[in-house]
Amino acid sequence: MLLHFKKILIYCLLFIASIVYAQEEKIFTPQELQWIAKNPTITINMLNDYKPFSYIEENEHKGFSVDLLTRVSQISGLKFDIKTSNWDIALKNFSQGKADMISEISLNDERKKFSLFTKPYYEIPVFIFGSKNNNYKNNNSLENKKIAITKDVFYKKTLQDLGLNIVEYQSSYEKAKAVRKGEADYFLDAYISGKSTIDENSFNLIALDEYSKLAKEDLRFAIHKSKPILLSIISKTLNSIPSSELINLSNKWMINAQDTFSKTNIKFTKEEEDYLKSMPVITYSEVDWHPLSIIENNTMQGIMGDYLSLVANRTGIVFQFVPSKSWPDVLEKFKEKKIDLVPGVGSSEEEKSLGLISTEYATYPMVIVTNQKYTYVENLSALKNKTVAVPKYYTSYNFIKQNYPDIKILATTDIPEALLKVKNGEADAFVGHIATSLFYISKLYLNDLKVAGTTDFNFEHHYLIQRENPLLLSIINKTFNSITPQEKQNIYSKWLQTTIMKETTNYIYLYIALIIIVILISFFTYRQKILKKYNKELAESYTTIEGILDATVEGIIIIKDNRCIDVNQSALDLFKMPTKEDALGRKIFDFIDDHSLALAKKNLLQEKSEPSELTLKRSDNTLFVGMVKGTNLKLKENQIRVVSVVDLTEIKQNEKVYLEQAKLASLGEMIGNIAHQWRQPLSVITTSATGLKMQNEFQLLTDEKINAHCDTINNNAQYLSKTIDDFRNFIKGDRQKILFNMKDTIDSFLNLIQGSLKNHNITLVHNTQEDISIHGYPNELIQCFMNIFHNAKDALTSVQEEKYIFISSSMVKNSVTITILDNAGGINEEIIDKIFEPYFTTKHKSQGTGLGLHMTYNLIVNGMNGTIEASNKEFQYNDKNYKGALFTIKLEDLA
Repeated sequence: MLLHFKKILIYCLLFIASIVYAQEEKIFTPQELQWIAKNPTITINMLNDYKPFSYIEENEHKGFSVDLLTRVSQISGLKFDIKTSNWDIALKNFSQGKADMISEISLNDERKKFSLFTKPYYEIPVFIFGSKNNNYKNNNSLENKKIAITKDVFYKKTLQDLGLNIVEYQSSYEKAKAVRKGEADYFLDAYISGKSTIDENSFNLIALDEYSKLAKEDLRFAIHKSKPILLSIISKTLNSIPSSELINLSNKWMINAQDTFSKTNIKFTKEEEDYLKSMPVITYSEVDWHPLSIIENNTMQGIMGDYLSLVANRTGIVFQFVPSKSWPDVLEKFKEKKIDLVPGVGSSEEEKSLGLISTEYATYPMVIVTNQKYTYVENLSALKNKTVAVPKYYTSYNFIKQNYPDIKILATTDIPEALLKVKNGEADAFVGHIATSLFYISKLYLNDLKVAGTTDFNFEHHYLIQRENPLLLSIINKTFNSITPQEKQNIYSKWLQTTIMKETTNYIYLYIALIIIVILISFFTYRQKILKKYNKELAESYTTIEGILDATVEGIIIIKDNRCIDVNQSALDLFKMPTKEDALGRKIFDFIDDHSLALAKKNLLQEKSEPSELTLKRSDNTLFVGMVKGTNLKLKENQIRVVSVVDLTEIKQNEKVYLEQAKLASLGEMIGNIAHQWRQPLSVITTSATGLKMQNEFQLLTDEKINAHCDTINNNAQYLSKTIDDFRNFIKGDRQKILFNMKDTIDSFLNLIQGSLKNHNITLVHNTQEDISIHGYPNELIQCFMNIFHNAKDALTSVQEEKYIFISSSMVKNSVTITILDNAGGINEEIIDKIFEPYFTTKHKSQGTGLGLHMTYNLIVNGMNGTIEASNKEFQYNDKNYKGALFTIKLEDLA
């Protein structure tokens, strides 16, 4: 009997192991599983003095990072050989290849030379610590002071660039001691680490302020650059850890989770206690509003979720979530009494009219977000006559519209779009809730945006409760009053100041529990056979899909959480990578040149992006232009993105050849035009010279006549010289970015086409602003003018009446607008959207290639970061009505 029991136990253990292994197979690729088997032990450098993340206490290594690494080991099957030391030694040994990994490291350009980074598992703001009695006022108080920092900390170079006087120390304790002894005026540290050091050593120091000139300290794991597949394994493992586990880790190490107010501390009335004893179930609804409310698995997390949990813990009330499609849907459910409570309303009169409103449980400022152009914005009044991007009908939109009519509102559909408008310079600022502002700035990697100031109004968070339930209102108000300021600060710090990077849920424990039940009611051998069959089919499916992907001409990159999880052979060839291991685990942004990053990030926000031209980067750092398209897919609860890439190198080379051919084709006509233009000034010069000679022979010359003849000859010679200069510059065509005057460039263009205008009886009317100067490429701009002019000239051949071309230029802020209009009757509306496409032409093939306007579009949009649009316009000139094609070019200063 005992032997039989042992066999069953062994079978159970083997079965559990097989399912765990199957779970790992779903996380890792076959290549990664093979690598884990060959490299079971990984050497990692960790710190011995960095509370509460990694430190030695009573000969025990403990901390948040240690617990997190233990979970990584359990999920991946990797074993870690941990080497503890101070930061200086840990980083030095890792950079020299003496360890495979390092923890508690922040990303910077210098470390990229030898490191591959995971996503941050914690982000912490850097704080300024100093004496309670110093004269600190703001961040600028650090100027001309001695600042203590950790040796080789990630923000060292930034501080040096800011001109600060820094002194390096090995630990938080040494930095704090230096300030206490007067060897330094302030020290910089993560809030938790610095505060712990001060409290444990009873130093008479305090946290003075967040140092907003530095990015948050992003704690990550780094893997040596020689092991990209290990990066993929560690990243996938971190992604598989449930968010609930990360929250528990945070509560364990960062937050004093002890509830200082127990349920009995709140003085409820007998009626209220009877209500609570009935164990009420209260229904509520909300929508995703990161990080205020995060809806996952029919529960609410985030800031509002934590407040709801506090109320539940202190009252015993059970809160049941009811899904809603949108915010109007939430309010509609409340009006129809389908839910009892809404946990995230403001204090507007409209919301108050719907039911009972609780006391406010949290108040957050509405902040002003700008780019680096603004140092500090005092309040909304400082944005008079400025453009502010805000989502339509949001609280900030309504408030600004009602109270600040002098602010120009740029309405958007959502917060990400508004922030990108600020980043791209289309708006001066964004105004919104501090929590959502910080969340999306971080999520969209908008490192050049910052909170530049606060507004004079706050967002107050209340509960909305049905009028028929005043007892619930009273209970919730009393519970809110029991929440301490420290608890509120802990919730704020958890979701904003220290942001945990949460990923998808892992169901491994649920699987194991279900497996044990299955073991008790089924036969092991049959289950094992099914599992084997499943694995075989899975392997065959993987091989089939891999074969299909490798058969495509396009490069295919599959990404999850912005990291590459698979590529086909065409993509490896495009980016010059020998094996898949060289691509796996890389950030998608590693494949993209810096000049195309903004467009790429914008495309990533779209469910399905339109094809766009991006400058891409190969593994050897050479660049090429590619056509890129991305689509989001949901694969067994995992959100992935499939990106396809087509190499445009050959097409671009052909376009370059065409540009030169088009220029050469123009030379013959221009030479004829120049010859025509020169006839009159040469005739004047000849007449003046002959007249001068004759008057000299008859002794009729006076000083006044000599000067007049010489002036006439000189003026006409200067005109001829100017024409030659314009012609030479056009032929030379050097692509040099320079500061040029727009009027001078347009005048040069007009000199080149003057003869053609006369030959074709075209009158050119121009209205150019005198003082427009802009950085850019004047020769390429003239080529664009030429292409548009040739199309207008050809269209005007069929016009019997007066023929006109109008050109104008104007400047608003840093944007220049140039318009070219003719009176040739316009472009057929059925084809107007196609005229910039390559090889599209309405002319006979012997007269046009269809590349002129396409080249113009590429030169303006891709070469000058501008825009060009074509439309038809009806207008009046000299009391006559006309219709023609209007080309509008907009250029930004490329300085």
